[in-house]
Amino acid sequence: MSLKRAGTIGGIALAVMVSAVSSSRCAEPPAAKGQGYIDVHAHLWGRYRTGGSGGPGIMPAGAGVSGAKSPGERTPSGKPQGDHAPTRGVQYGMDYEAAAKALLELMDQYGVAKALLMPPPRTRENVDPVELRELLAVAKRHPDRFAVAGGGDVLNPMIHECKAADVTPKIRAKFDKEAEQLAKSGVKAFGEMAALHLSFTETHVFEETSPDHPLFLALSDIAARHNLPIDLHMEAVPEEMDLPPRLERLSKNNPPKLKANIAAFEKLLAHNAKARIVWQHIGWDNTGRMTIELLRRLLNAHPNLYMALRVVEREVGPDGRPLPNRIVDPEWNIRPEWQKLFEEFPDRFVIGTDEFVGVPGKSGTAPQSFEETWRILKQLPPELADKIGRSNAARIYGLD
Repeated sequence: MSLKRAGTIGGIALAVMVSAVSSSRCAEPPAAKGQGYIDVHAHLWGRYRTGGSGGPGIMPAGAGVSGAKSPGERTPSGKPQGDHAPTRGVQYGMDYEAAAKALLELMDQYGVAKALLMPPPRTRENVDPVELRELLAVAKRHPDRFAVAGGGDVLNPMIHECKAADVTPKIRAKFDKEAEQLAKSGVKAFGEMAALHLSFTETHVFEETSPDHPLFLALSDIAARHNLPIDLHMEAVPEEMDLPPRLERLSKNNPPKLKANIAAFEKLLAHNAKARIVWQHIGWDNTGRMTIELLRRLLNAHPNLYMALRVVEREVGPDGRPLPNRIVDPEWNIRPEWQKLFEEFPDRFVIGTDEFVGVPGKSGTAPQSFEETWRILKQLPPELADKIGRSNAARIYGLD
């Protein structure tokens, strides 16, 4: 593990970083500076806590700054929640440029030429009204290194606060207007959107809605019209299932049962074949249902489906059991069944590390996934590594 970035994000790191990380990963990065790779899913923590009722200290990742508002579509516990609950009476500083420079240092170490920055899938309770503006400003200052996706801060809350049956023409018109404005702002994708986002602490958001929600279908039409992909966060649930016991122990925000979502996901994929859907966090499986067999079937059935790979640093879950359907084995070698899948669909995979990088010494830090994900490319044949690490992303997202 890279000790330079060890830290905590409130309770999340304590909840999920419960295993020792293999020292075998402390080898050299997989590529020299200038390799030209593209990371399609990255976050900046540009805000940090400076003081207030809690005194000076680090701001938890994703902390809300707009105050608690009405809950999203599903809030099982009935309590306010967000990526982290808003902390009242606390002052915050902001330095997105410093966070961007910290990410650039990581990118240069691993041969990553460009990264797509985006807000996480927020709810009304933790929306940051300046986040997207700051991300666009960072991209403007570093046009050769950063691009931006938008919608997690505006469109995602709209979807989750409105049940499918309650979508009126007025709501649809408002949603369409927001999406069109985002497209005109220069974003390269709509994201991060969420269909099923599990909670890992009492202050970490749970979000669930059907992938064929009318507003998701509307977004696919808008995305197709503007030639912009949709970045989607969704745990795999082929059939209704009980919540894994470890998730029940971690957070009461999660419901006792998870609704099936794969059939509805296929309806979204089939709704508009010109809409490119990039399913994020492939290889990070919290339900145990993201199997090679499922992924292969979906890739065969839906040519507009793409998948972004992620390898997290932890090797086991909070219950001490190995994480299911992991891309790498205990020795951090790509499992043969995963490499076979990559070789079968060489044009359908990209890298999305999903790491949050903050202001050094001020923002929180999260369990690592940047180094761990990029290192898998050194195990692939050069042509396949280039496709997954660079050329597929350039084509799918329109990135140079």
